Amino acid sequence: MKKRIPLFLMLLVLSAPFVFSLLLLSDKSSITDTAKGEWFSESEYVSVNENSNWKLLWREKDCVKTCESWYGLLQRVQMALGKYSDQVDISKVESEKLLTHDNGLFIANHEGLVLLSYEASEGGAYKLLKDLKVLMKHGGA
Repeated sequence: MKKRIPLFLMLLVLSAPFVFSLLLLSDKSSITDTAKGEWFSESEYVSVNENSNWKLLWREKDCVKTCESWYGLLQRVQMALGKYSDQVDISKVESEKLLTHDNGLFIANHEGLVLLSYEASEGGAYKLLKDLKVLMKHGGA
């Protein structure tokens, strides 16, 4: 019996973290999606340049008379990316599916896949900036 106690303690020490993690993660409601925008439900692709990794897309119908200031806001978002600002292109939406979408701002990755959408407002642009920073940090810039 005395010879089995060290073996039992070793197995207990090795299995305790596994059991503890199962107990903690049994309630998965605490795990949330941290994206501030809405994930695009369908696969939609846009054209991308060879030298850029990410694309910010905006709809002209959302800015109506203030398109210059709206484009200026998106340029400030691009500048706020710092050293990654040259990895982002800003362009108008040309896809029919995106033109009829509820939101007016979009992020497309380096392959042209539209990932997230945001409402066409200053708040939406701020959320876009936050998500784009995370995407560029973890998804390659």
